[in-house]
Amino acid sequence: SDYAVFLDYLGIASLDFRFAPDTSTYSAQYGVYHSTYDSFDWVNAWGGDSTTPGSSFDYMVASSKVWGVLAMRLATDQFAPFDHMETSRALAGYLKQVESIALPGLKLVNLTEATATFTYAARQMAKDLATCPGDYDSILALNERLTLTERRFLSDAGLPSRPWFKHVLQAPGLYLGYAAESYPGIQQAIDDNDLALAQAQVNEAADRVNSAAQYLGNM
Repeated sequence: SDYAVFLDYLGIASLDFRFAPDTSTYSAQYGVYHSTYDSFDWVNAWGGDSTTPGSSFDYMVASSKVWGVLAMRLATDQFAPFDHMETSRALAGYLKQVESIALPGLKLVNLTEATATFTYAARQMAKDLATCPGDYDSILALNERLTLTERRFLSDAGLPSRPWFKHVLQAPGLYLGYAAESYPGIQQAIDDNDLALAQAQVNEAADRVNSAAQYLGNM
């Protein structure tokens, strides 16, 4: 929810990370989150695991260092560190999820083809990066393709009954709270047993994935 406006509405790729306890040896949870007790004094007195060295403040320092290194890399790398082959693998996983719950009669051929097209485009991007001549205009063009492809996954109409959410690949599930759902428009229509809407959402998702592929691969 902290970055929903960036990803779900504006199509700006977003990153999150956290430190979490090893639940195999330590099962306590952070029970004061977003409460009146979520304070400096609480962290100072109780934060961290008493059975191991360090405290929550140490993790805050470590987190700041990670963010700092990441900011420096994003600012100084010749090419933005976006790996769209990972995106293509995610798309393949999303497609399998839809296939596993598809309503009888739901046609997924266009979405399957769009997923394959995006994989081809991601490979083409990798080749273009490897053969970039290194001049300013070429580097700028490649970085725009790397970073702005995400915005091609936005639907002008937005999700059914939720037009503010425009990203077709992921959004908070309608009944899941914070939890994200892949191809949310398709999955919600399937949950509602609405074949016509599910097909329309498949077609829209395929169109958006194809648009992203065309932009990424400069096709």
